[in-house]
Amino acid sequence: METMHYREKKKSYKGVIITLFLFVLIGGAIILFAINSEQEPVIIGSQESDIQRLVELDKEDAIETASKNTSISYEVKDVTYNDTSNVKIKSNMTIPQIFVEGEELTEINSKIDQEYNDLFTKLKEQMSSAESNYTYIVSYNVYENMIGTDKIVSLTLYQRVRDDSAKKNTMEKVDTYNINLATKELTTQFEIAQELLGKDYKSVIKSEVEDYVVQEGMMKESDFTYAITGLENFYIKDGSFHIIFNEGNLVDTKYGVLDIEVSAQK
Repeated sequence: METMHYREKKKSYKGVIITLFLFVLIGGAIILFAINSEQEPVIIGSQESDIQRLVELDKEDAIETASKNTSISYEVKDVTYNDTSNVKIKSNMTIPQIFVEGEELTEINSKIDQEYNDLFTKLKEQMSSAESNYTYIVSYNVYENMIGTDKIVSLTLYQRVRDDSAKKNTMEKVDTYNINLATKELTTQFEIAQELLGKDYKSVIKSEVEDYVVQEGMMKESDFTYAITGLENFYIKDGSFHIIFNEGNLVDTKYGVLDIEVSAQK
């Protein structure tokens, strides 16, 4: 009987070893690449954020705008009217005529011119049979200010009717015009007051006005009910907000025109 011989065939692990080696090599290379590619951690405050950069850009734009507007040139010329056609009342008016960069602001100039000449025409009709002789007088002041980035010219026009015999005023009134030189247009109380006094400017103005009339003994605190409308006459002088109340608009006519300076509350 023949003896059968078997040769055992051993399994080869060479492929597994090579695969494992490649896996470790490639995995290590990926990890090393990731480590080298990772950005350095950013410490808060060590680098400008997008918002910070936008703020800086806004500041730069504001500075540039303010510098540009500061250099805007303007001129205010006198226009004089002396009307003696009515024996009972004559006029002595000096009103402003505004030019910006050599260009006349015709709309604003016409508005001012017409307003005071029309008023004098009415006065001539009303006072044609007056017992005394009167003079209608108009004069003005100019105030230049930078409000934020805007160059604002404020005009205050002071009108009065003077009794020539008694040498005293029988009527006084102040009107105001505030011109943004960049836009060449009249600006509003909202635009100016909000910049100077903050978003709660109406409350600030009301509080200051109330304090003024109460401290001056014109009105009791319990009687003060006035609400700021935004339509009041106002002007800017030396960077301060002034609000005007003409005779009888807020308190008794005996107190005349009220010019109240309003400061921002801290």
